[in-house]
Amino acid sequence: MHHSSIGIMLVALSLVTACSGGHDNGFVGIAGPGPGSGGGPSPGTGMNTLPVIVDNGPAAAGGTVNTLFTTVTICAPGSTGACQTIDHVQVDTGSTGFRIFASALGGALAAQLPQAQDGYGNSLDECIQFADGYIWGTVRTADLEIGAETASGIPIQVIGDAAAPAVPAPCVSGPAENTVASFGANAVLGVGNFLTDCGSACESSAIPGTYYACSMNANCVPTAIAITQQLQNPVSFFANDNNGVIITLPSATASSPGLNGTLIFGIGTQSNNSLMNAQIYTVDPNDGTFNTSYNGTLYGSSYIDAGSSGYYFTDDTIPLCSDQPAFYCPPSALPLSATIQGTNGTVAAIAFSVDNADADFSTNEPVLPNLAGPADSGMNTFDWGLPFFYGRSVYVAFEASDAAGVAGPWVGF
Repeated sequence: MHHSSIGIMLVALSLVTACSGGHDNGFVGIAGPGPGSGGGPSPGTGMNTLPVIVDNGPAAAGGTVNTLFTTVTICAPGSTGACQTIDHVQVDTGSTGFRIFASALGGALAAQLPQAQDGYGNSLDECIQFADGYIWGTVRTADLEIGAETASGIPIQVIGDAAAPAVPAPCVSGPAENTVASFGANAVLGVGNFLTDCGSACESSAIPGTYYACSMNANCVPTAIAITQQLQNPVSFFANDNNGVIITLPSATASSPGLNGTLIFGIGTQSNNSLMNAQIYTVDPNDGTFNTSYNGTLYGSSYIDAGSSGYYFTDDTIPLCSDQPAFYCPPSALPLSATIQGTNGTVAAIAFSVDNADADFSTNEPVLPNLAGPADSGMNTFDWGLPFFYGRSVYVAFEASDAAGVAGPWVGF
């Protein structure tokens, strides 16, 4: 499913859930590498690499589709012993920050993660609203060990934390998704284009549905929050290899039981993360979007998102599934194409296919390369979800970086 929005600076949070959820689990397979695929670094075993996998997800989720997972170790700040290794952490290029579900985090360790406070001693908590639900939890501080790299003293969110006050009414938007079972992952590693999850917008204004200050009597009110206290992009905290990430996955043309790939940290910082012959597509510095042309229509708020489970776009000629209208169900596979254009004018024609989603789900496989559905109403968007990553090396350069000599933010493939 692709959850809709994480706040101000991002177009889509695109966290993950089971296929019965909304949009952030999906994938429309690519019929071959296609123009613009370029080349990329070979998957490596260097200090700046981390294995990733597309599989059925954590047992509590009951099965996920087109969801990219990895493993992260979380520690109390400054500790080498008070740590817990978390599997099935979703890798998401559509959000920023590390979020973990309290049900996946041991209570003893959670108690050792300091809770963030404002200047008046009120606890800081965060709400994230999606088109199909919301999450709520505390902001805490932790050290993250991500492969051989470390992000120390970083603000994170503990979703469904028992220490969090009751959810404030302005946060509630549809059903709560505060558990692994309802969300589909044990945690989320947000490594999108941006360094913080709300940026200057939340620093200058108190915005309902984002950050809250909660007093001792559990009265929670929206609050402005310093950029340094917001959830941060963990990779930007690394000592090295901190200007972006690369996701490399093998191709998939039909449903399968899994895919293994590599998450590479840094762009142009090591021999295994050079740009090679991939092309760069700069994105809007405010929200990470670019143009997609499809069927004669320009979608100016388009984005590439590893956290979305499929391709999500508007095409009223493709039948919806009668039982799951969040997905397309054409009578047979449809070969389609669309054109991506970065804000720098670089263009790529992308070929992809759309399957009957009911038939896809009946396979009970986690890799569904041709899964697609309608875009969120009124968003003028084409969401290139995880299926776009199959058979490609996709680069995500952070804002304020000059990865490969080009000012970020940008994506490349």
